[in-house]
Amino acid sequence: MVHTLRAALAALLCCLCVSTLAQSGATYPAHLVKLVVPLSPGGPTDTFGRMFANYLEQKYKQPFIVENRPGAGQNVGAAYVIQQPGDGYTLLAGSNGLAYESLINKDTTFNSTKDILPFGIFAGSGMFLQTNPSLPVNTFPEFIAWVKANPGKLNLGTASVPLAPFEGMRDRLGLSWTYVNYKGGVPAEAALLANDVQAYFGDSKVMQQVKLGKLKALAYSGPTRHPDAPNVPTIAESGVGLPDFNFVLWLGMYTVPAVPEDIVTRLNADLNDMSRQPEALTRYKAMGWLPIATSVDALRKDTARQNNEIAGMLARGLKLR
Repeated sequence: MVHTLRAALAALLCCLCVSTLAQSGATYPAHLVKLVVPLSPGGPTDTFGRMFANYLEQKYKQPFIVENRPGAGQNVGAAYVIQQPGDGYTLLAGSNGLAYESLINKDTTFNSTKDILPFGIFAGSGMFLQTNPSLPVNTFPEFIAWVKANPGKLNLGTASVPLAPFEGMRDRLGLSWTYVNYKGGVPAEAALLANDVQAYFGDSKVMQQVKLGKLKALAYSGPTRHPDAPNVPTIAESGVGLPDFNFVLWLGMYTVPAVPEDIVTRLNADLNDMSRQPEALTRYKAMGWLPIATSVDALRKDTARQNNEIAGMLARGLKLR
């Protein structure tokens, strides 16, 4: 009887130890992990997500598959990930705009400041204001003058790029245009080339079309000129009344807050390590992006600051959606 009781207790302790290890992430990943991209295939978020999945698969010898779930900006993919268990087996790639989506979009079915949190960044880049050659402007000041002279006539394409910084710019300069949303950068760029939209804030990949004369690049949103496009002025230096304008889009990884801290910390370290590898650096440079290494804590503090700024803009009556 005593022997049987001891055996039962030993078995129970063993189960508890295994459960604790699983919950702490000591055995992670033990099976297939899904990495969701909330945008169409082919864009930078999709490319970087696939790079990360391949890196993790090679390191952990477990399958990491990428699944595209585009729609409603990044909301369809994010909503799916939020509904999954908080065990680290469903991850999300996305931009910094996702972090404040529910602040600006009342139709969002989740709280983007609490239900989904970033844990690392692949790379960042300012955005280029690109226009179709049919628009009779060649500089950023000429673009601003044309929009002011033709209120509401410009169709501005958007994809995963957050609207808030550019809506703040529109408000400060008294501009009026119509946003046309696409499910990713690839269809948005195609629409710009087809003149379905006349302007688009996109990354430097589209500079290839500028060099071919198919598009124009009028300004860059970052704090300094992009190293691959030194002849394109920043918005801040363009003399239109926005000397403090500075916006850098980052693309990174998110997960639900229930995922154990040690799993999140390990994935953050993995992402930072991948971004240091020569192959990743070559890919980032080829696409015009610059790697950004950060800790989970620093990133989430910066995200909270960003969200407070967005809330302030909304309190002033700006329409960010």
